[in-house]
Amino acid sequence: MTLVREDYALGRFWLALGLLGCGVLTYACLMPHPPQPQVANFDKFEHFAAFALLSGWFGNLLAPRYGRVIILMILFGAFIEIAQSFTPYRSADMHDLMADSFGVLAGVTLARFGAMRWLGYLDARVATKADQPR
Repeated sequence: MTLVREDYALGRFWLALGLLGCGVLTYACLMPHPPQPQVANFDKFEHFAAFALLSGWFGNLLAPRYGRVIILMILFGAFIEIAQSFTPYRSADMHDLMADSFGVLAGVTLARFGAMRWLGYLDARVATKADQPR
């Protein structure tokens, strides 16, 4: 049994890309001087959107293991908040973790109901192009 859905020819690549996204998000959440939003509490929307996108990505790739994706992504959000509490320039915020969690639930729900089907289409197109002789 493989980790990524077997109908994806480039499943390991898509998984690596998602993990890279997690790395970028971790960096963005721990960077010393992040850009300051012009709208109050806009960072909550950013947390929601980032976790919705990543959770939808992983929810699609790892289907039907939606429960595992939810648990791991919420733990990832908690890890980021804990890591922020150890930095002198950032602080942990439970409201950020709530926004992360709602984003996780939204992303996995969207993946469950087919909003990430475009990834399968892209996988098929890229895999077909890679198989063609030059």
